[in-house]
Amino acid sequence: MRIMRSVAAVAVGLGFMAATVTVGTLVASVLIGGGTADGRPSTTAMATYLYVNLAICGIGAILGGWLAARIASFAPYGHASVMAAIVAVSSITTVTGAPAPSQPGWYPSALGLVAVLGVLVGGKLRAAAASAAGPVVA
Repeated sequence: MRIMRSVAAVAVGLGFMAATVTVGTLVASVLIGGGTADGRPSTTAMATYLYVNLAICGIGAILGGWLAARIASFAPYGHASVMAAIVAVSSITTVTGAPAPSQPGWYPSALGLVAVLGVLVGGKLRAAAASAAGPVVA
């Protein structure tokens, strides 16, 4: 049963992170807008979108890592670390590939780094809160 809870903790953390980033990105793209007459985004709107997207990715990663650590029945930071490893492996192609034409060269690497570090920060926050609260008696 413990292994099922561990798998569920990481899966829920990943799913929550993906949902947060997806919804946040869609909302940001609608709110920022800023297209030119030919339908392409302006330089200012694109730069704003990229920075907002990095922030959304970081927030989603922190929340996902926190949630994975919260659901885990033991080793909360270990579960967040496993989630961070999965995020790192799944982002290898994005990080090592060429950026989209409208993106600066640093953006894919920054996105991967923010995602992995965000998951670790979220897991660390939850693990610190759990250790400060003391042992749980069931």
